[in-house]
Amino acid sequence: MKKHHIPLLFLLIVLCSACGKTADKEGTRQENTSDMADMNVIHRLPDLHVEDTVISGSNVYVWTIDRVSCDSIGIVKDEMGYRFADNLLSITIRKNGSPFFSRTFKKSSFSHLLDEDFARQSILDGCRFLQVHEGMVTFSLAVSYPESDMSRPFKLNIGPDGSFMILEDNDLEEEYTPEVQGE
Repeated sequence: MKKHHIPLLFLLIVLCSACGKTADKEGTRQENTSDMADMNVIHRLPDLHVEDTVISGSNVYVWTIDRVSCDSIGIVKDEMGYRFADNLLSITIRKNGSPFFSRTFKKSSFSHLLDEDFARQSILDGCRFLQVHEGMVTFSLAVSYPESDMSRPFKLNIGPDGSFMILEDNDLEEEYTPEVQGE
């Protein structure tokens, strides 16, 4: 290759690498991605299946949590316009080998505890087992902004007869509230 082709080749490489980039108002470069195509994609949390066994007194509880995304219950948009499928959350419990509790929850199951704006922009996100205490089985559930740590925690208390109640979980706030020291 001749020497005068090397600078031309270098210039071609520099131009080609710059073609995929655009300058923003501050003069820095950003990748020119297909953001418009991403706006049409529906993002989903991965399906989840968790099963475990807990022994409390003379009772054996086998519980499962299943989370699946479901387009038909709602699509939410975040502040950037990205779309996310909401989720169904199913909790099943067998007590001493017999069916004890089985229920599928949607975000609307918590609507009486959510303000309108939060409900519109959030999804039913997570669930975890907390404890069995005096026959009461307790799970922690969360409704959250997608891909964010902004969430509203709830407790699902399942009574010894299989009845249930959903309550706001203020324990997390109490854990992180700093103590005010006297002066």
